[in-house]
Amino acid sequence: MAENFLEEQLKRIREMSDQMSRARNRAAELSAELERDRALIRLSPLHEVRDFRRYSSAEMRESAADSGGRRPSRPSSRRRK
Repeated sequence: MAENFLEEQLKRIREMSDQMSRARNRAAELSAELERDRALIRLSPLHEVRDFRRYSSAEMRESAADSGGRRPSRPSSRRRK
């Protein structure tokens, strides 16, 4: 009878040890996740901004990429006198 009691206690101790290990691992994951969130908060609000403009042709995309995102210059439509 004493052996059964001790085996049950040992089984409970192992289960509790496993639960504690899982809890420690989860706490470490949450700490890392919170740290990542804090790092993202420190970034500028424009850090995640993406350019979703649509270009009408591949030519405009290339010229925009070549100009560093600035609009390509167009010839003036005004006539000189």
